[in-house]
Amino acid sequence: MEKTIQILLGKIGELQKKQIFRQTEVSKRGENFNVFNVLGLWSEEVRLHSAMLAELLNPEGSHGCGDAFLAAFLREVLYNDEKIHDLSKAIITTEYNIGCISEDGMSGGRIDILIEMPNESRLPTLIIENKIYAGDQANQLRRYYNWGLGHFYSPDKFKILYLTLDGSNPSSDSIGKGKNFNYETISYANNIRMWLKKCASIAYNKPKVRETIIQYNHLLDQITTSNMEDKNLLVEEIASNNDYLKNAVLLCSLQNEIIKKAIMGPIRQALENIQKIAQDRISPLTVEFEYSSFNENGGKLDWGFNYIIKEADKIVRLAYVFEAGLKTIYYGIPNQGTSHDFLVKQPVFRNKNEIWVLGWELMPDKYQNWNGGNLYNILEELTSGAFESSEFYKTIINSIEKTSELFNI
Repeated sequence: MEKTIQILLGKIGELQKKQIFRQTEVSKRGENFNVFNVLGLWSEEVRLHSAMLAELLNPEGSHGCGDAFLAAFLREVLYNDEKIHDLSKAIITTEYNIGCISEDGMSGGRIDILIEMPNESRLPTLIIENKIYAGDQANQLRRYYNWGLGHFYSPDKFKILYLTLDGSNPSSDSIGKGKNFNYETISYANNIRMWLKKCASIAYNKPKVRETIIQYNHLLDQITTSNMEDKNLLVEEIASNNDYLKNAVLLCSLQNEIIKKAIMGPIRQALENIQKIAQDRISPLTVEFEYSSFNENGGKLDWGFNYIIKEADKIVRLAYVFEAGLKTIYYGIPNQGTSHDFLVKQPVFRNKNEIWVLGWELMPDKYQNWNGGNLYNILEELTSGAFESSEFYKTIINSIEKTSELFNI
């Protein structure tokens, strides 16, 4: 068995290295150029994805295609019905406010995209919850359902769409407790990308609109299905031999333990090395590195680590937070663990809320989701070639230096 596992791991490694080589060649040819990536908007649920979808769906949108994109969305994503007519009076709203969240968490919030159909269409209002990397909120879909029921009086008058990268289901926490209600899952990987291809065809005589749609669809390809072909090759290689298949199943059963070893081995060592390098760079400030224990819930792991930056009795905590079973990774400066004097200063990172007043940002796409190929790529990056030339190192060291500037303001 041991020899078979070694052969299997060797074959997987060979295929993965071929994938990395292909990705490098694609990048050299400029095929990864994308205006949305250049502007750093790829993961922005509100500023890019909700705004882009809403603009295309809006019959009054600047695209000049009227209700054609909205009709295509309904046909391609929901109804497969050619009898959809005249949606020109549909109203599209992003971040639709349904009131403050109540103490019991059963009402209020903001709907990512609300599509109010014309009365004569006899189509239900669409409530779209748009999830790229953010985790579910408690009772989130339950609140939207309660609002719809109170507003329209009948569940037939509205439809909840849960939009994610891969069409995954909402968490039980988001659905909440109470009477069951209907919702539909849709994905960027399949539904939205197919619809965008249709939109590009509709806009054949509007080159600027068509090119923007194509670029956006290419971005979705990068963040959803860019690795599907390579994954299929791996699966076919494993399935080609019964011994490979049995040993792969065994390895899958040990996934969490293997991930723990990877994180607490070369990755932790890299993070500790970053602390030492950062200490030299931002001296006389001091930098400390700390990490949390693994949290395992329902078979999913989560973790986190911090860099504590100090000057005398002043402290700033730069936190790296993992959610959704190591899928979503973001970093920033939380209020907790940071000296109060700093909390009145301008945000350091792009996004902010009441518990991250100095801001937070998502890690780059290539460093999200430590359950799959991305973790392999991180290990490859850290163990091959010069450590300080890796993007992983540069991303974290830059965030530490950016945070340290608070002490100079």
